[in-house]
Amino acid sequence: MLSRRSFLALSGAMVTAPSWASMIQKNTGKILFASAYSLSKQEHFFGVFDDNGEMVWTSPLTDRAHAPVVHPNQSVVGIVARRPGFFIDFFDVSTHQRIKRIEPTQDHHFYGHALFTKNGTRLLTQENHYPTGQGKIFVREWPSGNVLNEFNSNGIGPHESVFLNDDVLVIANGGLKTHPDEDREILNLDSMKPNVTYLSLIDGKVINQASHSDELHQLSIRHLDVNSQGIVALGFQYQGEVWDQVPLIGLSRINQPEMEYLPIPENVRIRFKQYCGSVCFDKSGKVLAISTPRGGLVAYWDIESKTFLGIENCRDVCGLVATDNAHEFLLTSGTGAQLKSNPVQSTTNPIKKHTNIHWDNHLRQIIA
Repeated sequence: MLSRRSFLALSGAMVTAPSWASMIQKNTGKILFASAYSLSKQEHFFGVFDDNGEMVWTSPLTDRAHAPVVHPNQSVVGIVARRPGFFIDFFDVSTHQRIKRIEPTQDHHFYGHALFTKNGTRLLTQENHYPTGQGKIFVREWPSGNVLNEFNSNGIGPHESVFLNDDVLVIANGGLKTHPDEDREILNLDSMKPNVTYLSLIDGKVINQASHSDELHQLSIRHLDVNSQGIVALGFQYQGEVWDQVPLIGLSRINQPEMEYLPIPENVRIRFKQYCGSVCFDKSGKVLAISTPRGGLVAYWDIESKTFLGIENCRDVCGLVATDNAHEFLLTSGTGAQLKSNPVQSTTNPIKKHTNIHWDNHLRQIIA
């Protein structure tokens, strides 16, 4: 445990941490990406790599982690423990030090994702109050981690959230009730009711909420992204039978009461094995990518026409992020592969394959 003197020293270090722009210019001059990875079932790490796939920073973790969270100004990255998670570790990449660990409030656990506000003064965490199963959104002060506000997510299992704007949070309430004593076992398969909720961060009121029809109540809403036009893309994970023909990708807007499902060729839908991983718009916001590690592919859609564009085959692929080029995505897989894919130009450019690394589910680009 940190002493008060050590904590104050680290807090000062966080406040004075260099900007990403100065750090990148000084060290690599290149674009950077962050992701958790493992070397084995017992060896877990968090790393930052450059545009050539070369690791420029790495640190061991106590347990397997899920999604990175990148501070918008300072050279600070965090990694959220895998659900049910009980830590978010933060590192100053410029000094190679772990500077902060945030733990959930009593009787809560994290869901693998978190996000900073645009100015970096607040950290938002999605949490499960496991005695009741109620989803919670906590607004925390940075860098102290102290809770400033608490909102009801208005659903069960708020897995991932994105900002629609400074005052509105879009929440993927997955609908899965779990308890850490039961690990990841789903306790409410018969009564699931996932939803996407548009929550006011000013007063905690629901601005809009959309759910599936009753026959699709086991279609868990897990991951999401939003483009500059305010279109929210949703990736589903179906908890029913593998042979059921259900939609796997949806679209939502703040002013629409119902979700819209994107078309997908049946031969591709089958390959998804009812499981969407990462959800990501490209830089232009016109192309949507959805990964499925179980199916070993990434599927693409043109959002304006709502047409299916095709797939990129990549075994155990899940990590997905937009690059600085329109229509282009960076993919990472559990096999250690890193590649860039452009479905509009139908191009694939392998970057590097780390044969000893198993990239975890999500990655983020570090914007200087």
